[in-house]
Amino acid sequence: MIDRFINFALKHRLLTLLIISLVSIWGVFTYIRMPKDIYPDLNAPLVTIITENEGMAAEDVERLITFPLESLLNGAPQVTRVRSESATGDSVITVEFDWGTDIYLARQIVSSKLELIAGRLPIGTSHPILGPVSSRMGEIFEFAVVGEDTDPMELRSIADWTVRYRLQGVEGVSFVINLGGFVKQFQVFLNPEMLRHYNITIKEIKEAIENSNRNFSGGIIRKKSQESLIKGIGRIETIEHIENTVITSRNNVPIYVRDVADVRIGRKFRRESGSHNAQESVYVTVEKQYGGDTLSTIRNIKEALSEIARDLPEKIHIKAFYDQSKLIIKSIRHVEITMLEGAILIVLVMLIFMWNIRSSLIASLTIPFSILIALVFMGIFDINLTVMSIGGLAIGIGKVSNGSILMVENIYRVLREKKGQASTIQLTSEAAHDVGKYLFSANIIIILVFLPLLTLKGIEGAMFKPTAFAVAAALFGSLLLNLTLKPILATYLLTEKHIKERKNPVTDFLAPKYNAILKGALKHKKIILTIFITLIVTAAVSFNFLGKEFVPPLDEGAIMASTVMLPETSLYESVRIGTEVEKIFLSFPEVISVSRTTGTAEGSEHLHPVNHSHYNIELVPREKRKRGFEELTQAMREELDKIPGLAYIFEQPIQNKLAEMLTGTEGELSIKLFGSDLDILNEKIEEIRNVVADIKGVADLQIEQTTGIPQVVIRADREKLARYGIPVGDVADLVETALNGIEATDIYEKDRITSLLIRLPEKYRNNEDAIKNLLIDAPNGERIPLSQLAEISKDEGPQTIFRENLMRRKIVLCNLTRRDIGSFVEEAKQRISDQVILPAGYHITFGGQFESQQRALGHLATLLLVVILIIFVILFSSFNSLWQAFLIILNIPTTLVGGILALLIAGETLNVSSTIGLIALFGICAQNDIILVAKINDFIKQGLPLKEAVIKGAMTKFRPIIMTDLVMIVALLPMVLSRSTGSELHRPLAVVYVGGFFFAIVLRLIVVPVLYETLGSFSMKRKAAHH
Repeated sequence: MIDRFINFALKHRLLTLLIISLVSIWGVFTYIRMPKDIYPDLNAPLVTIITENEGMAAEDVERLITFPLESLLNGAPQVTRVRSESATGDSVITVEFDWGTDIYLARQIVSSKLELIAGRLPIGTSHPILGPVSSRMGEIFEFAVVGEDTDPMELRSIADWTVRYRLQGVEGVSFVINLGGFVKQFQVFLNPEMLRHYNITIKEIKEAIENSNRNFSGGIIRKKSQESLIKGIGRIETIEHIENTVITSRNNVPIYVRDVADVRIGRKFRRESGSHNAQESVYVTVEKQYGGDTLSTIRNIKEALSEIARDLPEKIHIKAFYDQSKLIIKSIRHVEITMLEGAILIVLVMLIFMWNIRSSLIASLTIPFSILIALVFMGIFDINLTVMSIGGLAIGIGKVSNGSILMVENIYRVLREKKGQASTIQLTSEAAHDVGKYLFSANIIIILVFLPLLTLKGIEGAMFKPTAFAVAAALFGSLLLNLTLKPILATYLLTEKHIKERKNPVTDFLAPKYNAILKGALKHKKIILTIFITLIVTAAVSFNFLGKEFVPPLDEGAIMASTVMLPETSLYESVRIGTEVEKIFLSFPEVISVSRTTGTAEGSEHLHPVNHSHYNIELVPREKRKRGFEELTQAMREELDKIPGLAYIFEQPIQNKLAEMLTGTEGELSIKLFGSDLDILNEKIEEIRNVVADIKGVADLQIEQTTGIPQVVIRADREKLARYGIPVGDVADLVETALNGIEATDIYEKDRITSLLIRLPEKYRNNEDAIKNLLIDAPNGERIPLSQLAEISKDEGPQTIFRENLMRRKIVLCNLTRRDIGSFVEEAKQRISDQVILPAGYHITFGGQFESQQRALGHLATLLLVVILIIFVILFSSFNSLWQAFLIILNIPTTLVGGILALLIAGETLNVSSTIGLIALFGICAQNDIILVAKINDFIKQGLPLKEAVIKGAMTKFRPIIMTDLVMIVALLPMVLSRSTGSELHRPLAVVYVGGFFFAIVLRLIVVPVLYETLGSFSMKRKAAHH
């Protein structure tokens, strides 16, 4: 099959060149149109259910709303985990589905389940709604609306009704969230004395306002040839309209709202605050549509903001501080530059070792054409251009050059040795046939090594599948080119007049030295084999000293910090301390801006209490600052430690979003304690925290706060209520309306909607005595103080209750500094096991990055065995020899020695990137071993003695093998040395390759011949004995 493929290409040279050209042009257009992003699509199939019951305590929300919904959803098809947050008045449930589940199918499954519980939730509970079709990974653009000497209420109105309103219609935008400022509200403050004087209830006022705020229709008037619509206007438009609303009448005298209440425009009660550079502002987050193109969406957002900015008042400005497109463009550009640098170094190596410009040109053309073919396949299979996929192409350029070098070297050798014996086309065909089948086997091995990586699941699969696909696609492209383009170009560029005996000073110097070393090694095989076994043992021992983590951190050029204060901290105090923290961050010369959010944005699916603040810290570019993320955050920690009672954690924006999306928590590592009793959970989580605090490398340690919030508890006395004939619902209505307030209706003002709130003034609801004196109407007309109908006391209760898979949980969060996550977890497990005694029914799990790391490395370990089996089967089928296949498998560990030692020297860890590198080394290193063994076999078939065939085969392949190994080193050397954004993700893999191939240069040309002669002699003796 391979021979026919080569013959077809050489017979139809122009047609083949035309096809390659057309495919290459297709690749160029694919590159131009291809969506670009920092990461592949990491949106996990999550569905969020938001349910509200304003004022309901967290424990009641958990018991009456969250638990019934969780129980219903937990057994739904393809659901892997259900986690929830129950806070005062809010239930947020996140349902996780299998990776790869269509998000719209997932939403349909959840919706069908929710229909089963309709009408079974407590009175006053909103219908459960699904969150937007987006996730935190979709938060691609953030900015602040700031104004000099501008009322925060006006600022919020502009942000809500001008900025958000127009951005929501931008192509690619899914959701716009505003936080900060004050929302405008019509407020009706009731006067209790006047209510009693006129004997009017709050319910009557609410109904009166609702009934007076409506437009109406009278149908149609028909007059012969025309008709007119009857339109009634009755909606409230001004404060005067509200004040003049008639509630009822006494003795034919109307009683107006103004008689019993004070009506004003005020600030809606808020549980949030936003600022930019320590100035009150509105913090705006823009989410892209699920699966949308980040760059084009941000481009559309910027264009819209430019138009919006022109229409804003003079003192109001838009300050963008988080723009993901900058990171994307910068990261991709740096990886592309790294790839170009590697390609240039490859060409230099070819020129030095081939010592022929034409041969080097033919071999080097594989690089661009293979990349273009790979881009075509990526476009067909919807693989976007990301740091991961471009990194795969950068890794692939060295490998695609290897086969090209071997093909061109063999063609040139045959043309030189058989010059004049046949035509150039015939000799080229012979040379291509000679090496083609082995190149095919070698390339198929490498492609098959990468294909199992496409079976990776979860976040690790989403991240690294594009890398594996890009490498495999580039290798497949290079295989096609080596069997077609290389022989064709050789017939045009390597004609008889261009084939000359050439002296290469580099190989002429190295070859005799190698010949002497090889002969010495074959004389002392036992010593060589002892060294070989020692190196394998060394690699195995060294492997245990490698740190373990999920993926290397990416320097995003920004810091996401969060702070938590004591649970009883008010919003006012949180804002005061938050402003102080902002000023601390702004004092660092590396910081451009700091934007803060405190509390939870209205309508957000992410619940944060008012004692919780987030800070988006924009940094100057990495190349312009001396301190990286680790050094900078350590300096910031030292400053924050001076503020008493402040817990904090530092992450990077994408890292933070990814952690919250996958686990619902912040930080690199989370230690989860599961159980049923909140008091026991609180006690044991404190013990766990104290144990972990003493472990080396821990940073930003804190407990996810759930308890400790002061409460005023109103417990209805059913016996006393029954005595007066008052239902519990009347007490509930009074407390909820008078204290919390009730939004009675909406007022439409031109292009905006403003709510209308009815409640008591602050002096009647802001202390216990005022609450005790609230009056409730009895059926007999008597008004009874609340204190006579209910017990009013102070207590402390949960702020938020977290659950996971139907169990309550508490979490210890932390980051790590100068320590890998694997060794930290092992030590933490041991210490917790020794020092913390858990009651029956309570257990601990480790989450965050560790959870993903364990799953990924476990899967990769299984793949390692699969890859070895695949390689062995292909080797056996290629050589039809068990011992020769075994020989190549035995040599693989020599390459791994270099990879593992290189990781230790470079200070890298065993992570998904480096593990993929180790697996890939198996296949890549097998290629040169196959070529070497095949050449020795050829000489044996020609009748040479075993030892002579081994020496001659090794010497014949000395230059191409050393060249291909050097090509792999120089191709990835720029990636190893690069410190630019984006290189962090692939540097461990590149380190493995460089170390592995450095050892391969030293060991392959010695170990393989020694093993061949040793095993070959043994095989021949067995055959002789058998006969």
